[in-house]
Amino acid sequence: MRFLLMLGAFFVAAFAIGVIGLVFFSTHGDEPAGAAVSNVPAPRLSLDGQEFDLGDVPADRIVERTVEFQNSGQEPLTVSVVKVRADPDAACGCGVEGFEVRPETVAPGGAGLLVFQLKVPEGMPDMEDKMVAELQTNDPAQPTLKISIIFRMAT
Repeated sequence: MRFLLMLGAFFVAAFAIGVIGLVFFSTHGDEPAGAAVSNVPAPRLSLDGQEFDLGDVPADRIVERTVEFQNSGQEPLTVSVVKVRADPDAACGCGVEGFEVRPETVAPGGAGLLVFQLKVPEGMPDMEDKMVAELQTNDPAQPTLKISIIFRMAT
């Protein structure tokens, strides 16, 4: 009888340890969420915010304004501006004549520029405008990103 009690206590203890282990490893895992991705060498897009003031744009000519970005990763970074459109809260949604990225590929630790060519349409009143630029990157943490650019139309 004593043997059966000891055997029963052993099975209860083993079952309890198994349940505790199952609960712990199912909620904690071997490493934090995303750790595997962040430990893999990859490009990383770094910007100083998501909204950029490009200043005043005169009405009589095309001006070029830039937003700097960095590659804080360990692999080359590619960035492209896919689309620029009016922000839903924009007064006008006009003025962007063109856009590009310089250089197209940025080495680890390097910097690049998002370049916007701006022109105030003839006859426009002075106002502030806001546009959304949609970016695509090879950064696995943010393959797409939207930033806002703000500028003032000055006649």
